[in-house]
Amino acid sequence: MVTIALVAVLASLAAPSLRSFFVRNTLNNLGNEFMAGVLRARNEAVARNLCTTMCLSDTVDAAVPFCKQSGNDWQVGWIVFLNPGCEADYGKNAAANAISADDIVVVRSAANRDYQLVSSRPTRRIQFTSRGSNGMGSIDRFDAKHVSEVMTLRYGTRICLDQMGRTRPIPVAETCGTY
Repeated sequence: MVTIALVAVLASLAAPSLRSFFVRNTLNNLGNEFMAGVLRARNEAVARNLCTTMCLSDTVDAAVPFCKQSGNDWQVGWIVFLNPGCEADYGKNAAANAISADDIVVVRSAANRDYQLVSSRPTRRIQFTSRGSNGMGSIDRFDAKHVSEVMTLRYGTRICLDQMGRTRPIPVAETCGTY
């Protein structure tokens, strides 16, 4: 009985640190996957000398995925696809302007709903030109957050995306322009 009691006490002490470990790793993974998606979209645009688009999509598992037209939580999933005509409407819905399966480069499905990747503006599409520029007028910010505000402040990440399509992670409490 003493052994069982000792194991129970040790397990209760280890549980909070395990939770922190999983939250930190999941937030880091979410941010890293997003930055890798942006980098892949930018690299494909430059390497192929054509436009690419990365867009928020909750239909990544559908036969014909398309870009979401509302929301700003990228945790629901995203797709990166070739956009040879640099069309702003390409991939907006399944019926018209559907994305060809041959054009899809990266697909990322939704993750655990306890985590969010929220853009500071209503950014649902990031389009890269053949020179790697995303055409955004200013720095955009994406916050990898947990539903717990305490965990977000402790382990959250802010991802800054500049006009040239470069990303960099900073602590969630900092601002992109001054860090």
